[in-house]
Amino acid sequence: MLTKQEWIKDKKYLSLNSDGDYVIDCPDELNIIDFHTHMSNVLPGKVSDPSIKGNKPSFLTLPELKDLDLSVPYWKKINPDEKRKGLLSVIKFSLNGYKIFKDMIRGGTYENCFKSQSDNKIKINVVLPISSKKNDRSMEALKVAKDYPDRLIAFCSVHPYDTNIKEKIFKYKELGAKGFKLKITDLELKNDYSPVIKLFEACHEAKLPVIFHTGSLTHIKQENTSKLMWKLLKSTRASIFGDLLGKLPRDFKFIFGHSGIGEYKLVADYLKKFPASYAEVSCQSADSIKYLIKNVGDERLLFGSDWPALPQAFTLSRVLLATENNKKARENILYNNACNLLDI
Repeated sequence: MLTKQEWIKDKKYLSLNSDGDYVIDCPDELNIIDFHTHMSNVLPGKVSDPSIKGNKPSFLTLPELKDLDLSVPYWKKINPDEKRKGLLSVIKFSLNGYKIFKDMIRGGTYENCFKSQSDNKIKINVVLPISSKKNDRSMEALKVAKDYPDRLIAFCSVHPYDTNIKEKIFKYKELGAKGFKLKITDLELKNDYSPVIKLFEACHEAKLPVIFHTGSLTHIKQENTSKLMWKLLKSTRASIFGDLLGKLPRDFKFIFGHSGIGEYKLVADYLKKFPASYAEVSCQSADSIKYLIKNVGDERLLFGSDWPALPQAFTLSRVLLATENNKKARENILYNNACNLLDI
C-alpha cells in the first residue's frame, strides 16, 4: 500500500510535518490570504463551538492516494468509464456529502485553523458561512472574525428563500461582513433563478462581492449515469451563473468558487466577458491555474483552499508551481487581489 511519504517524495512545494499533515515546502517569504475557508460553527446543521478542541480534519473529499492526481482539477485520476447508475449511487453520493460536512464541523476548530495557518504561512482566512432555509450562519461567521480580527475575515450568507434578504445583507455588512457566500443547486431552486437575482441585486447595492460554489466533474459521461445522478453532478455547473451575470450590472463583483472545478476553461471565458468577475482557484491544478493566468491575467484570480474540506497546502502548492517564474502573478493571486477586492 502506498504511504504518504512515498506519494509526496516527488511533489514540489509539498511536504509532511511531524504530525503527518500536508504542508507547503517553500523558503520564500509569502503574504497569503486564503479566500475560501470554513469553521465548525458556520455550516448547516447543529452548531459546534470552534473554541472546543476537536478532531483533526480527515479531508474526506480527497481520493485515496492511489487515485490522487495533482495534475487535474480536484486531483482525482480520470476514469471516463466510471459508472454512477441506480438509486444506490445517489444514496452513496448524498451520504458522502453528509460525512464531509460532519468532518468539517469536527475539524474546523480554532486550534486546527491556526496550526494550519502557521504551517502554511497564511496570514488570514476568509471564513465563508453556508446558510440554509432553516439555519442562517452569518452571525456565527461574524463572531469568529470578532474573536480573531487579525486572523479571520467574515462573509455573510442568506438563503434565497429568506423573506428578509435585503435587510439582513445590509445589517451583516454594518456588522463587518466583507462579502457574501452561497452554495445552492438548481435542483433546490427548481430552475427558478429569480430569488438568486434578487439576492445578487441586494449584494450589488450593498457593494458586497459574492462567491458562489461553481463547477461540475466533467470527466463522467452522461450515458454512464442515471438521470437523477446526472442532475446532481451538474447542478452547480458554471454556465448557470455565467448566464445570470448577463442579467446583472456590469460592475457586479462575482467570484466563481473553485474556478468551476473541471469547467475552468468556461470560467475563463466568463471572466473575459464580465470584467468585474473573479475566479477562486481552490482544487485547481498547476496547469489549470496557468491556463487562467494566460487567458485572463493574474489580477482577478484568488487563492483559496476550501479548508477544512481540503488541506490548505494542496492548492497553495499548485499556485506556487504555476507562478514559479512570475513573482507578480504569485503576489497578486496569494494576497494583492484579495486585499483590493475586500478593501483591506
